[in-house]
Amino acid sequence: MSHSEQQWDMQIQGHTTNISPGGSACALTLDPASIIQKVVSVKEARTLPRGSVVGDLHGGLTFTDAIATALEARSAGGWQEWKTSLGEIWTVIVLNR
Repeated sequence: MSHSEQQWDMQIQGHTTNISPGGSACALTLDPASIIQKVVSVKEARTLPRGSVVGDLHGGLTFTDAIATALEARSAGGWQEWKTSLGEIWTVIVLNR
């Protein structure tokens, strides 16, 4: 994961998301229900709206390599792990390009 020295506040599918780098991880606050868990094609990955959050509970392994690459091309921060208040660990990517 790469980190920068700034903080982002962004609106993601109706939920405010705060990403603030610090230490070895970013603090990411969002509603798990807003995470897109299925992307069926590279075309779909390329046409998702900016601000979308894509992810899964399986280390990103539910996405093909081609889809993961298309998503990575649209993200400045790449894949990140996010732990919910219930202890679930999501692997997510924020589409900001």
